[in-house]
Amino acid sequence: MSASPQLMTVHAARGAENKLYRLNADYVAAFLASDIDWFERHLASDFRCILADGGVIDRAAFLSDTARPVAMKSFDVEDVNVQVEGEVAIVQARTVYERADGGRGESRYTEVWIGREGRWQTLLAQITPVVPA
Repeated sequence: MSASPQLMTVHAARGAENKLYRLNADYVAAFLASDIDWFERHLASDFRCILADGGVIDRAAFLSDTARPVAMKSFDVEDVNVQVEGEVAIVQARTVYERADGGRGESRYTEVWIGREGRWQTLLAQITPVVPA
């Protein structure tokens, strides 16, 4: 007896969702380690990043920026949410961090992932600072 097409679709969606949770964790680890090789493999060729100050950078500028070591005492990722719709996925999360200089902050980020060339690739990232009220 074979599984119904609907059940197979649910399993495929859960598998993609689980994969994207892992990719998100790897993305954060690569950022903290300045792991350019990881980003070379996982960023789409047309990747863009909207920075916390509203500036927009392309893949090359992101890779250049990411190559610089990140000085953090702590960096926690919370409230991760993954939504998958076919070959598009949205990952959203909140970060709470303390820089090496003692400055503390919080941000939210959104990543858009696409299924392209048989693998998930980050197409867009946006970082939004959370300003205390």
